[in-house]
This record gives sequence, C-alpha cells and structure tokens, in this order.
Amino acid sequence: MIFKDSCVSTKIWVLFGMITLVVSFDHTLKDDFPGPYCSRINQCCNDRQDGCSLPIASTLCYCDEFCDRGHVSDCCPDYRTFCLNEPAPIQSCLHNGVYFHKFNTTRDNCNECRCLDGGIVDCDRDLCLTDDSLIRNVNSIHRLGWSARKYDEWWGHKYAEGLTKRLGTKEPTYRVKAMSRLHNIVDHLPRSWCGSSWVISTASVASDRFAIQSRGKEVIQLSPQNILSCTRRQQGCNGGHLDAAWRYLHKQGVVDESCYPYVGYRDACKIPYNSRSLRSNGCRSYSGVDRDELYTVGPAYSLNNETDIMAEIFMSGPVQATLTVHRDFFSYSGGVYRHTAASRGSPVGFHSVKLIGWGEEHDGNKYWIATNSWGTWWGEHGNFRILRGSNECGIEDYVLAAWPNVYNYFKPKSIS
Repeated sequence: MIFKDSCVSTKIWVLFGMITLVVSFDHTLKDDFPGPYCSRINQCCNDRQDGCSLPIASTLCYCDEFCDRGHVSDCCPDYRTFCLNEPAPIQSCLHNGVYFHKFNTTRDNCNECRCLDGGIVDCDRDLCLTDDSLIRNVNSIHRLGWSARKYDEWWGHKYAEGLTKRLGTKEPTYRVKAMSRLHNIVDHLPRSWCGSSWVISTASVASDRFAIQSRGKEVIQLSPQNILSCTRRQQGCNGGHLDAAWRYLHKQGVVDESCYPYVGYRDACKIPYNSRSLRSNGCRSYSGVDRDELYTVGPAYSLNNETDIMAEIFMSGPVQATLTVHRDFFSYSGGVYRHTAASRGSPVGFHSVKLIGWGEEHDGNKYWIATNSWGTWWGEHGNFRILRGSNECGIEDYVLAAWPNVYNYFKPKSIS
C-alpha cells in the first residue's frame, strides 16, 4: 500500500513537471524530441496505466488514453499519430529556401511572412524599395545604356520609406516655376566639362561657388544642418522647398559645417534669428580671411535651357537641379540613366541633386553629370549620369543657382 501510494505520488510529480513542458498537446515537441516513443514499444494503453511510459528529457511521457486530457497533456510526441492514426500536422513552412515554424515569422525583403496551417505562407504585399525582379527587368532591356544592381542599403526597406526618407525635396512651388529665366550668351562650349575639386565633394552648390568665386580663398563647406534646423515652415527631414533654402541663404546666411555639424535630424536652431556674426556664434572664418559675417548668397535664379545650364556650370560652377525620381533610380549602378518601364505604376517623388558637368558618349548619347547625396556606395561613386537635352525626369525644368557674397579680400590702397 505504501509502495502504491509512492507510485501515485511519483506520477503526480511527473504530471506537475510535464505541465511546464507541454501545455495541451504540443505538436512542435516532436521537432526537439523526435523519438520514436509509442511506436518504439508498439503499444497504446487504455485508461490510465503508469507503466505505459517512456523517458523524455528529464521526465516521462505516456502512451495511455489518460495522457491526452485537454489543457494538460503529458503524451509522448508521437501519441496522436501512432495511437490515434492522426496525420502529423504541418508545423513548418518553406519560403525562399528557408524553413520556419508556425509560431515564428520570416522576412521576404521588406515584407513579413507568417506560417499558416497546412504549410501555407502568408506574406505582406507592400512595394519594396528594390527587388530582384526590378533589377532583372532593368538589366534585361537591351541598349538601355545603364545598369541596375542590388544595394544592401536598400534591401528590406519599403518603397514608401525611400520616398519620404531618401528624397525630401518637395515639388517646386509656383515661386520657383515663375522665376525669370537667365539666358547665358555664349558661342562655344566644350563637348565635355567636369570640375576638379568639387566632382567628388558632398558640399552644396553654394559651397562650391564660394570656393570658385573667391578663387580658392574661402574653400568652405556650408552647414546643411544650419539650414535644416533654422529654415521656417518646412518639414525638416521629411522634406522642404528649394526656394525656401535659397531664400534663407540669401536673407539670413549660414555658418560652416565645422561650426554646425550635421546630425541627420531637425534639432532646435542654434543660430539666433538675424544674427550676422560668426564670432558671436562661436564660429571662425576661413584661415587667412578676416570675415565675421555669415555666409550669404544673392537671390536664386533659374536657368532657361540646356545651353544656359552648360554655360552656367562652365563659367560659374555647379548648379542645383530637381528631378522626378522613379523606383528604378534607386537601383542605378552606372551608365547614362533614363527612366524605364520596369517601375511603371509606382509612385514618384522629387529629389534635388548637384549638376557638376556634362559629357557625350561615343555614340553621341549626351548626358549630365550629377552628384547625389546618398553616399559614394551608390551609383558611380556617389555620382550619376542622366540623359541631357531631352529633359529626362524633368531634370532641366527647374535648375537653380545663386551668386555667393564673397569677402572683399583686397583692401584699397591708402591715398597719402
């Protein structure tokens, strides 16, 4: 009698331990403890039989009817398939060569995928920033003139993220569209033109023009963070209008990058409104130049056509252009870009880039050379070429520039 009570106590202790192991019948237990169990002893017991058990992990599992009690089960992993002849439920799914369990998820590029009953995979259907199909379609178009590639920086991100976080330029306002167009009178322009120091520079158009117009005396990088944080009625990292940025440079002026470093988000403006002094803001002028005024430019102006843009770059330095960005542009790897049908139907956004030169292919294919702001990992070391003369993606519609207010470097001689 004592022995029997001891066995009952042991069974109760085992059942208590199994509660933590399995809550109801856990089909996934077979993945960790494949067995066999009931099939090994070739026995399924009626009612409750303590001897109808097998060791599993640090406890016991059972092949009797009592083991299957609903909310608390201590059945062996193969009890239902062997004793009840039930088909083993599919507990894992296969997607893109990856197996994952019903209670887990996996990712397909930018979309989350779930494993449903029967091994069915259910994935979100959001449009990704790039994908294999887009890249394959672009590269399959013969005589396109440019190639696409897979960028790890884009993979796993939704296209909507790219439009809001990687572009940021708003559609040109009426103020920009109504600007008077400057016409440059020039007879002869070289077939190819590209600058030197600013070709790989990430500085703004205004920074390059300061270096050019000062004849190298003020080679500074103006602070984009100053403009981002201090320009009013704009959306910071979520976008802004080019005319507002140029107007701030013209009316208020900015400091250089070393004095107001880029942090990548819109923080509180650190330069008091109407402050005109570098020193009062803790900034220093360029070495060898006794400047105390913030860096300002004249009113922005718009260029009229292809020839005017070329002449402006040739005579005065880089200009700023706005283009319509299609989804295939994100995958650009090299060559002369033109929009393709590979991303037909996808939403578009606006983006501002710096035009630094132009050129012409051996087959007569004309192009602009532009510097993007995404980094040297993208495109042709951060640059790209795009068709010239055909207003590809509207890149010749709204081209802006401004004259920098350079310091008066030469003091007039005193009259004795």
